[in-house]
Amino acid sequence: MNAIELLEEQHRETLAMLATLEKSRPSATRQTTLAKVHAALVAHMAIEEEIFYPALAQARGDGEAVAEGFEEHVIARVALRRCVDTVTEKDLFGVRVGVLKELIEHHVKEERTDLFPAAKSALGAERLAALGAEMKARFDVAKKESPGPTLDRAEKRRAKAALAV
Repeated sequence: MNAIELLEEQHRETLAMLATLEKSRPSATRQTTLAKVHAALVAHMAIEEEIFYPALAQARGDGEAVAEGFEEHVIARVALRRCVDTVTEKDLFGVRVGVLKELIEHHVKEERTDLFPAAKSALGAERLAALGAEMKARFDVAKKESPGPTLDRAEKRRAKAALAV
């Protein structure tokens, strides 16, 4: 599975889980599903930020679109934290998950229309296949890690590095 196929598969899985959460009621199932969404989203953002975005920025010699992706990830992390904070609430949780889902849908649309075609052109099939394997391995590790307090600082550093390309 190449990098784009991997990211698209993760997009579909995450959006399906968010749709389920949006309609859920406070329960242990909701908490378990949110924990899965949290782990998957944080790991997904990690592989984009650590592997895919830098490779694309370097290949294109332009990091502006990639830096925008980093910024969207910051907002998604804030929205995700707000969902975690209200997981036991009846109505507010649904509103917050709806906002997070809209943010993710917007991000996915931009990647599909702008970044993925650029990646196909700039990176080529062989490099996308190699990136896919690297990203899958990193995703599996990242999914088990707990996000730390330095995430925003790391994102800022990565976004600035992308713009410097």
